[in-house]
Amino acid sequence: MESDKTRDEKIQNYYNLSLTYLESAKINLERELYEPAMFNAIHALELALKSALLTRKSDVWKTHNIGGVFSKFFMKDTGKENCRRINIILSKYNLPRYPDNTSLDPDEIEGDIEFIEYIIEDVISNLL
Repeated sequence: MESDKTRDEKIQNYYNLSLTYLESAKINLERELYEPAMFNAIHALELALKSALLTRKSDVWKTHNIGGVFSKFFMKDTGKENCRRINIILSKYNLPRYPDNTSLDPDEIEGDIEFIEYIIEDVISNLL
């Protein structure tokens, strides 16, 4: 079994990396690099959700689709509407990755990144 120190370090490492990807998303957004901005933002969100999940379970999820698991553990703390939006954003995982997918709307990307920033910095930070 992992020691509490090792577990806490893992949680913090996931959270810190989510902040790094979030910063990258914001830089890409400023430069109007919408696909990389959205991709990095989604990855930031995933890592932040995983950091919160690690406070409840010692498993590390190797999937991108963790919104349902997160909602199961944190809907009461996060709110139904926030959990719904998290799942919608995570469902966009492939959109910024491939050129043949539907074009991304810059305004929608900006709104999603603002929401992701709120979730990471205000919601997840309080769950850790």
